[in-house]
Amino acid sequence: MVNDKKFESYPVWMALVYYFFNFSVYCAGLYLLYLIHPLLTLPLFAIIVYLEVSVLKNGCTRCYYYGKRCVCAKGSVAKLFFRKSDRKFNERKITGKSMIPSFLPTIVTVIAGLYLIWMKLPAIDPVIILLAAWPLIETLLGNPIIYGKMACPHCKQRELGCPACEFFMKKGK
Repeated sequence: MVNDKKFESYPVWMALVYYFFNFSVYCAGLYLLYLIHPLLTLPLFAIIVYLEVSVLKNGCTRCYYYGKRCVCAKGSVAKLFFRKSDRKFNERKITGKSMIPSFLPTIVTVIAGLYLIWMKLPAIDPVIILLAAWPLIETLLGNPIIYGKMACPHCKQRELGCPACEFFMKKGK
């Protein structure tokens, strides 16, 4: 039996799972770039800040969970920095092209890891291999669990219209 209970406010443990997966990818990328050269962390850090602020400003301010704890707890954070938007959440269109910036931390992490593995041949460090593979593991295994099992099935915004749900799950309300 499917649990279709919709959350008014998501449990804290779900937000912690979300943040573990999301920020572990960021940390892996920053660490691998640091190993190559510390200054290389600055562009990735700027991309991460841009992505997070963009979601808060352009997504969370339009969402049902604005001012509330959604699965990633960003709705309550958005209220601290931005006013509620008059625009509807489902007015946004998500396409493969619009998702490219979101995948930059993953792409950069994998490339940095591959570079470090190649530079260290034949003495391959298993930690670097794991950190380089982590974004792919998170994307292919973590995201389906987070969004497919934890977030979307319990989301009230999904019932109102969600371009992310329509894009990733190929279904709407």
